[in-house]
Amino acid sequence: MEKRLTMILACLFLSLGMAMAQTQVTGVVTSADDGLPVIGASVLVVGTSTGTVTDVNGNFNLTIPNGKTTLKFQYIGMETKTLQAKNDMKVSLKSESKDIDEVVVTGYGVQRKASFTGAASLMGADKLEKKNDANFVKTLEGGVTGVQMNNSSSMPGTWGSVFVRGRTSLNSGTQPLYVIDGVPVNSDADGMNSTSNNMIDPMSSVNPNDIESVTVLKDAAATAIYGSRAGNGVIVIKTKNGSQGKFNINVDVKQGFTSMANNNMDFANAEETMQLYASGYAARYKDGTQAEYYDKLKKKYGWDGTSSYDWMDKISRKGYYQDYNVNVSGQSGNTSYYVSGGYLNTDGLIIGSGFKRYSGRANVNSTFKMFNFGANVSYSYAIKNGFSQSTSGSMSNATVAAISSMQPFYPFYNADGSYANVDLYNPLALQDKNLGDINETKSSTINMSPYLQINFGKGIYFKTTLGVNLYDVREYQYWSGVYNPQGMDYPGMGQQYNSHTSTVTWTNILGWNYTFNKLHNISLMLGQESQQKNYWYEYYTGDNFPFASSGMRDLTTAGHWGDSEYYKKEANLASYFMDAHYSYADKYYLSASYRRDGSSVFGSKNRWGDFWSVGAKWRFTAEDWLGLSNNNILTNGTFRASYGTVGNQDIGYYAARGFYASGYNYHGTSGMIPTTISNDQLTWEVSKKFDIGVDLQFINRLNLSLDYYSEKTTDALFEVPLSMTTGMTQTYKNIGSMRNRGIEVALNANIIHKKDFDWNAYANLTWNQNRVLALSTDKPIENTYNIIESGYAYNEFYLKEYAGVDRETGKPLWYLEEKGDKTTTDYNAAAKRHLGSPDPKVYGGFGTSANWKGFDASITFNYRLGAKVLDRGAQFTGWGMKGRTPLEKVALNSWTETNKDAAYPQYIYGDPYHASSESSRFLMSGNFLRLSNITLGYTLPQNLVKKAFMEKVRVYVSIDNLHTWTASDFTGYTPETYDTGVIAWQYPATATFIGGVQVTF
Repeated sequence: MEKRLTMILACLFLSLGMAMAQTQVTGVVTSADDGLPVIGASVLVVGTSTGTVTDVNGNFNLTIPNGKTTLKFQYIGMETKTLQAKNDMKVSLKSESKDIDEVVVTGYGVQRKASFTGAASLMGADKLEKKNDANFVKTLEGGVTGVQMNNSSSMPGTWGSVFVRGRTSLNSGTQPLYVIDGVPVNSDADGMNSTSNNMIDPMSSVNPNDIESVTVLKDAAATAIYGSRAGNGVIVIKTKNGSQGKFNINVDVKQGFTSMANNNMDFANAEETMQLYASGYAARYKDGTQAEYYDKLKKKYGWDGTSSYDWMDKISRKGYYQDYNVNVSGQSGNTSYYVSGGYLNTDGLIIGSGFKRYSGRANVNSTFKMFNFGANVSYSYAIKNGFSQSTSGSMSNATVAAISSMQPFYPFYNADGSYANVDLYNPLALQDKNLGDINETKSSTINMSPYLQINFGKGIYFKTTLGVNLYDVREYQYWSGVYNPQGMDYPGMGQQYNSHTSTVTWTNILGWNYTFNKLHNISLMLGQESQQKNYWYEYYTGDNFPFASSGMRDLTTAGHWGDSEYYKKEANLASYFMDAHYSYADKYYLSASYRRDGSSVFGSKNRWGDFWSVGAKWRFTAEDWLGLSNNNILTNGTFRASYGTVGNQDIGYYAARGFYASGYNYHGTSGMIPTTISNDQLTWEVSKKFDIGVDLQFINRLNLSLDYYSEKTTDALFEVPLSMTTGMTQTYKNIGSMRNRGIEVALNANIIHKKDFDWNAYANLTWNQNRVLALSTDKPIENTYNIIESGYAYNEFYLKEYAGVDRETGKPLWYLEEKGDKTTTDYNAAAKRHLGSPDPKVYGGFGTSANWKGFDASITFNYRLGAKVLDRGAQFTGWGMKGRTPLEKVALNSWTETNKDAAYPQYIYGDPYHASSESSRFLMSGNFLRLSNITLGYTLPQNLVKKAFMEKVRVYVSIDNLHTWTASDFTGYTPETYDTGVIAWQYPATATFIGGVQVTF
């Protein structure tokens, strides 16, 4: 049974009726599977109506009538136990099923999954700990339904966008709300250049070893309690706490290496490249033969005719990986604690890249009479080095320089050992540890959430929580005055960017949980919340580093200071909310929620918004009249449905205001300009969510969940153009709409469950269809390679469609018209066509795990189907005809008079027929199947480890991204992309090989 984090948080103080007291009995109820407390377990005095339920720590205190000595312990999904009453009882309940007893962390508390009316997916610590990535979010893709991560870079710690049930907004934010231990935290990536895809991901500051579970909330019943911030879904992270029992020390040590994952980016060697160049010059100028140009080009490039240099192989490496974690946990009296420390250091695949993280956490919870109080505090400091490239093609990036600047006949070093071809961006020189470029980002994150809960009895409680999230970024970029051709001009140029984001949330909740007549259960909650978010950044530059050749690259050594900037902003949110749940006989469940948010980012006439949800669930297998209540085949079955609204306020802090910005100075005179136009009507973007689902369990072993959802975004926050006479180019308005609808399927099976052998398997699938329904005008928004148009997916690819090679001439062909089969060799005459979407139609994952006599093994896969991928850098990354190193297949299979059935057009220097211009020639299938993880472990017998004063010792090996199978037409380092569906100069996919040991004292 998965660890039920869920059990650690929730507190259901239910009263089942009290009789005349004679004997006082106390005790604790825990799970036999993982030792965690069972919260809300019923404790009944047999033969009476007297009883109670366990509290947040699994404890109970019961006064039993005279003459009664037997207690019955019950919890849905667990075996019932009947025991003789005694003081200080220790009761352990076994799980009957793997799913029904789980808890869903949702809204501002927890609910039993059995009674939860919404749609949510849970991933426990046992799955999270198997992946070896700095960012835990990557583990969710393929592990749970509905989550799609968009990240074209495998550089550790680099940001990537996340969609929950598809993209839900046209112009405003598309990222889910992240909540850690009940407190919303900042997830906005921040950096010097938002288009470089080099920003550090705030979620990489969270140590996965500290996470107990991650719950993805998807439909309205699950998310509406978060109102204006839940339009893109909610990801709830619950960290570990101490539990009932003795003091434990847990140590986890991992070491290994990273290497380049399989790919088909094979570049031509020097001989193949020179032959192709020679044929290209001869075809273009027609004043010499290929052999003659071959000799000329050898002299031009100074090639000896035999040497060949693989630049991508030279700049890539097997990087060292190390991850150390230690935690202590336990409970002393009424106080539980969990204290941890972690250190992660992983070299990136490309030289000069890497990620370090230092993390610490202290979670303390205590009970004193009617008071529960405690705090969760964490600190993380991360350092990310390197320049992760996606589509912008900066030559100072090592990957770009190796692919697009260096040639296979360019040596790495000169005869004297110095770097060769420094004036052409030699990536080895650029990444020189002492004199090369610097691309360093440091981040520090502090999360604090002290709380106090007062329990008034009869299930009534009041809880106040103060959440503080502080996120600081310091980014330094230095262009070498010694080895960077651009930096040499200054000489040396440094840029410093510092930013600070603080999110302070104060939440107050009054709640009531009560069960009466053993059949009716109600849970009510009223809440008030206020949030303030502050942000500032500063930026300054310097150049002329006089001691650059001595390795003094710090900005303090700059001889000349450039311009500087400083900017700050603030946003406030005030909220009132309620949540209500009712169940009858554990068969019928109803839920409703309402939230009213007031946000400072919107217009004065529409600052307040209302969000709500309703949900229902029916456990039809509990109905006697259906004859299913004692069915041994279909052991649990429910129908559920929900509908409601959530919002999106993720736009500029001052988008609704007539805003002036300072700093626009002229000849020493300060100046201000208008940057936004006032719009007092601007208001929330609203997403209307509908979900209907069925959950089935067979023979207590096989769990199947099916969901159909439809989510329509209306009043979409959309940037519309302004007349240039205003001095501005665009402004936000509530115009446009978008829809996502789809199907989710999740299957979990406990195939074999015996004393010495367990075998489990899972599979999931998400089908999602995204459609733009309306824009600000009837006209589509057409860009270079995509189009936003009503009736199509957002960012639909819109390109000239490639039709192959003219067999007789070797020229490229395109389709002439928007429809039909007519072709042309005139690139400019060809029409653009709708050619598919970057969004996968289907995505998911599957896997299996087994345990046998101390041995454990697991294997997981994830996949995507139906997405399109566009290589926008094709002419610079192996496909072009202007002196860039070609791909091997281009060099060997381009059209010639003797090879008229070649796959690729004739190579002609300068590309006069636009063979490598933007078209569907470089639009490829994004289908892939990835062997995501393999883990093998062995837990030593206890009779051996106890002799060494240890409780548990497990040794294991783990491999991430061992192999990826792609579509036949795909060429690249990985088919994963950013949300635009575009790749170019990718940081290659990384395979990680780890060995580790886990020890518990």
